Amino acid sequence: MSTTPTSIFDYLDTLAVISGGLFAGTSFYLSFGQVPSLREFGLNEHWRFFPYMYKNVALKQATLAATAGVASITHAMRIHGAPFDRNLWIAAGTTFLAIIPYTLICIAPTNNTIIEDNKNVQLGNESKINIGTRKDLLDKWAILHLVRTVSTVAGFGAMVFGLSRHSSFVFSW
Repeated sequence: MSTTPTSIFDYLDTLAVISGGLFAGTSFYLSFGQVPSLREFGLNEHWRFFPYMYKNVALKQATLAATAGVASITHAMRIHGAPFDRNLWIAAGTTFLAIIPYTLICIAPTNNTIIEDNKNVQLGNESKINIGTRKDLLDKWAILHLVRTVSTVAGFGAMVFGLSRHSSFVFSW
């Protein structure tokens, strides 16, 4: 890679690392900060808060995952003569892109169940989901989300490692 940037393609690695880091950081915060705090706050509050959390984060996280994945893989396609580095960026990008179908297939049904029940309650109807099932659904969601967290933190770590291997990248500290 040239040390003199000539196009946006010369910044794909940086774009991938920034968007991947934002995704992984947000996921980490949700898994290890917000969810445990909401559990301490109470099951009903956690249940009622979930749709608002989802609404505020879903589109942003999907955009960050797609950006990190596409930028990482596109950056990898520009690497020649260094198969380890190329494969590292491909693996990292694939991890972020794989989060999208994983979310749609594995997590979305749980999200939808929680959100639909909350909508019914807001309309003045009785919740159709008992307390035990609510706890089970929130616990299931937390575990499914933890998979996203671990995989994207690993993908982000791979990107940072890949970035550190650039010959033009020098630590000044």
